[in-house]
Amino acid sequence: MKKQSGFTLVEIIIVLLIIGIASGLVGVWISRGSGTLEIRKFTKEVSAALRYARTRSVSEKKIYCFVIDKEEQKYRLYAENTDYTKIDLVSDIPIPEELQMTLRGSDEEAPNVEFFPRGNSSGGVIEILRENGTGYAIVINRITGKVDVEEAE
Repeated sequence: MKKQSGFTLVEIIIVLLIIGIASGLVGVWISRGSGTLEIRKFTKEVSAALRYARTRSVSEKKIYCFVIDKEEQKYRLYAENTDYTKIDLVSDIPIPEELQMTLRGSDEEAPNVEFFPRGNSSGGVIEILRENGTGYAIVINRITGKVDVEEAE
């Protein structure tokens, strides 16, 4: 009698089970990574807005003010004349619900950073954190107005 070659039903079920477990783990891994990607992208957007404010402040000889509105879960950018007679809203951007954005070392009621025509700023550290406390810190130098991004401690 000739022996037939092939796979048994048990072998096929085991292989399918291994593939199912592996694909489930990959799905979990990818969903975790998307949260990291979202906070990284949002942090880059905020730091770009701050750099824009500094650059425009110097070139236009205006004061630019970056404000965090915790009640509406938004951040805004305003342009002001140096005599504070005219204030224009430049941008109004929502903060994702799963993130918290705070400014250390400022007034808790109206957290803001101002950029002045000479390139300097009011300075501060903006923290963008997830619910578990991990995230990024955007450091704004008071003297130079330079904006740097670091991982939050």
